[in-house]
Amino acid sequence: MNLIMEQLTSQNQTLMAYINPSARQLIDNIIIQNMNVIDWGKSMAKCNEIIQKEVLKYSGIDAYDPETDVGCPEIDTANNSPGFDLIVKKNDGTIVRIQSKLRQVKGMTDFSRQTHFETTRRHSKKNKGVASESGHIAYGCDEFDYVMVSLVNVGNQGEIRTNRNDVDKWSFTLIPVNELINKETQCCITQIPSNLLEQYKFDPKKSQLF
Repeated sequence: MNLIMEQLTSQNQTLMAYINPSARQLIDNIIIQNMNVIDWGKSMAKCNEIIQKEVLKYSGIDAYDPETDVGCPEIDTANNSPGFDLIVKKNDGTIVRIQSKLRQVKGMTDFSRQTHFETTRRHSKKNKGVASESGHIAYGCDEFDYVMVSLVNVGNQGEIRTNRNDVDKWSFTLIPVNELINKETQCCITQIPSNLLEQYKFDPKKSQLF
């Protein structure tokens, strides 16, 4: 009963009131707030992982940051450089790996435009001929189970930067990896289309996926 009451109480709070205080401090930092779109995205990447973990927990989902959280379920990464950022423990005890992304979008809605989905971490035989001039390559399909994307609408010219300062104005999507497979390359697609972003919209106050 206490757990149920705790969850109901948390979901009456705003996300900004619920997330990690250090993440709130970074969002509120005037230097961060005044950054251009590219620099803000780079500066907030790790913070976004923390925010997403808290958003999942807000929904009643058992989520962990494997780099920092005590009691995080163990997972074997011996044969795979981790392509995931968060771990979720499902109700049946199954472990789910989540790749975390943050995107500043410019569509009419948060979900109305596709967003890029690539990595610069490494090259592999599977990605031979797939890398772009910038060195971006596709993710492997076995690196994670879901991708969670935070979508922050900054307007067509990046002029609505105030949305970045309030997580309650962000949108989220949580897409299973099987929806992202490029059948020709057997890697992930490098652009997530708007219909998938919309289809797998994650509402922290309603979602109970796990």
